[in-house]
Amino acid sequence: MNLGRWAITALLLASAGAGPAAADERPRVEVGGDARSSVNVTIYNDGLALVREVRGVELPAGESVLHWADVAAQIRPETVHVGDAGGPATFRVLEQNYKYDVLNPSRLMELYLNRQLTLVTVNPGTGVEEREQATLLSTQNYDYVYRTGEGITFGHPGRVVLPEVPANFVPRPTLEWLLEANQAGRRTVETAYLTAGMRWNADYVLLLDQADARGDLTGWVTLTNESGIGFEDSRLQLVAGRVHIVAPTTTAYGPPPPPPVAAPYPAGGERPQFAEEGMFEYHLYTLQRETDLMDREQKQIELLAAAGLALQKKYRLDGDSYYYVSEYTGVMENLPVWVWIEFMNSEENGMGMPLPAGTVRLYKSDPHGGRQFLGEDSIDHTPRDEKVELRVGRAFDVVAERKQTDYEVLSYTLYETGWEIHIRNRKPEPIVVELHEPMAGDWEVLSSSHEWEKESARMVLFRVPARPDEDVVVTYRIRTRY
Repeated sequence: MNLGRWAITALLLASAGAGPAAADERPRVEVGGDARSSVNVTIYNDGLALVREVRGVELPAGESVLHWADVAAQIRPETVHVGDAGGPATFRVLEQNYKYDVLNPSRLMELYLNRQLTLVTVNPGTGVEEREQATLLSTQNYDYVYRTGEGITFGHPGRVVLPEVPANFVPRPTLEWLLEANQAGRRTVETAYLTAGMRWNADYVLLLDQADARGDLTGWVTLTNESGIGFEDSRLQLVAGRVHIVAPTTTAYGPPPPPPVAAPYPAGGERPQFAEEGMFEYHLYTLQRETDLMDREQKQIELLAAAGLALQKKYRLDGDSYYYVSEYTGVMENLPVWVWIEFMNSEENGMGMPLPAGTVRLYKSDPHGGRQFLGEDSIDHTPRDEKVELRVGRAFDVVAERKQTDYEVLSYTLYETGWEIHIRNRKPEPIVVELHEPMAGDWEVLSSSHEWEKESARMVLFRVPARPDEDVVVTYRIRTRY
């Protein structure tokens, strides 16, 4: 039966809200989010956040039960810390409970399994309500089965009336502490806890000049709050780095957030909104003003802006290590020559701020002045004074072909291969193509038409200049031993 077609009426008993503690003589103190005097939210890259908040609370002397409502629905209760923010501890925590059995229709029906309730229907002829006592026998798949005086029935078309709300229900997730205070009075109680459901990531916009030699970079922070609670006037901090978590959360956060809606226009000269500083082996970014982090909301805030970055544009053709131990016939045509943009994250280049991992989207003005999207690439956490490398897209006017000119098996583990690579530049200006050839095993270049360098133990690099409309041929012979 579809519960959404019903209206569920609950007749609350006077003592139902108190639950098992109703018989307890300890005073009960209720404090909600409206009592917050300050809140600090630190969000990590991996969907985790640290919430620290202070609330003013009137505590009686001796033992009392404090209900701390309005906490994140995805709180990790084992991480909760509570104390007196006003100075030396004037109370101690004897016991802590996390109450998360939130009142909702389906859960309410589950708790009335094998209990009596009232089925109400309206006589269509007279309009008079008719009531019948029943026992709930099953709630499987939200199809409710009842036993009435006439027998077993299901698909009840009316509404259900329950005599009371079970005592363990709470209107929203709540922390409950059994406290012992040495004297009565007002306290500034501070609590901190970790919660899932909050995340942030960095998105960057890089605007190239007409010569592809300079660029303006703007960084944006994209925040998403799906923790089940909002925080107004909060102090926001972001941690960039990979924090090890022993028990990863299992909450599904849904699809990744869309890119920032901000236009690709870097702001120049303004005071940065975030202050960056080192913390342990991570980097901490603190927003220099308070902000609202509302539940089920996505927010973008500018992280950084830098104008006039020196850029380097490169063309790159990549080979493969398995080429050198196999025989190939024919020509490998239309090989991709990738375009890369590189820059140094240094103060000398107008940067020098550690860059959180994220996606960089590149734009350039067309001949009519409109901004056009060029491509995007992801970057890892990048410290200052390190190079940023971005693969933008495939060069349209640079053509590459590869042909194996010789293949010899000298022994079971020894091979010699000859190669011919054509690079044709159909652009109106000269370029240099970097030919990266990964190697395997023990290798030796026996001969080559162009100078090469050993970039690493497994990489040969040719820098091949090509004038406009020139067809450059690179040949080399290599011996490989496995």
